[in-house]
Amino acid sequence: MVVRAPRPDAPSAGAPGIVDPVAALRDSLLADSTLLRRSWTVTTDSAATSATGEVIWDARTQRGVMRFAGLAPNDRARWQYQLWIFDKARDERYPVDGGVFDIPANGGEVLVPIRARLPVGDAVLFAVTVEKPGGVVVSTRERIAVLAKI
Repeated sequence: MVVRAPRPDAPSAGAPGIVDPVAALRDSLLADSTLLRRSWTVTTDSAATSATGEVIWDARTQRGVMRFAGLAPNDRARWQYQLWIFDKARDERYPVDGGVFDIPANGGEVLVPIRARLPVGDAVLFAVTVEKPGGVVVSTRERIAVLAKI
């Protein structure tokens, strides 16, 4: 079962004849042999104890997709996940915000598009943190769920 993090402006994933844009993006990225593809490493955070998946990133087009299975569902009224992309050319205290997302309670595999807020020159680390609803501008990194080191 594949579930994707919903976007408010996206058509219903279950509608007949509609292609899931996140799955289509992932498929197009996987066709490119130059992209970056790394598996997630779990941390000791309770949200990630049984998480698996990968991050796929194309530096040339600045597009990517994260895949998760087993990452704990979140209550978006209490907390959300946020992606951070650490760029070799930037101060590590200020990684690039890759977007805030939710993991639904119904389980299964979840695909999430990466929405980098700034251009990423040379990605060296992808980290998913647990943050307040809506995300933060600068993370304290108190709760890091998964990492993908380059």
